Amino acid sequence: MKLKQLAEAAAIFYAIPFKQLISKSRKHIYTRPRHVCQWVAIDAGYNKSIVARFWNLDRTAVHYGWKITTNRSETNTSDAAELRRFLRYLNKHIKQHE
Repeated sequence: MKLKQLAEAAAIFYAIPFKQLISKSRKHIYTRPRHVCQWVAIDAGYNKSIVARFWNLDRTAVHYGWKITTNRSETNTSDAAELRRFLRYLNKHIKQHE
């Protein structure tokens, strides 16, 4: 899985423009999918520094996004379900674009 492929899938899944997803916008509609992407990338084995470079962030910002997503998925069942739905969608998206 490539980081750009992950971000493209997130833009489609969350119904937001790809350019807005990778922008510096701090609106919740964009930051939440961004954090999910960072969580998925780290879970897939990407180094936080590499993920940070892709998103034009520093490593600590990526760690924060990962931490927020982890906490939400552990404490909120609807967030955990959303993350599972996104992971299923991501797997389908990757298989379609191989």
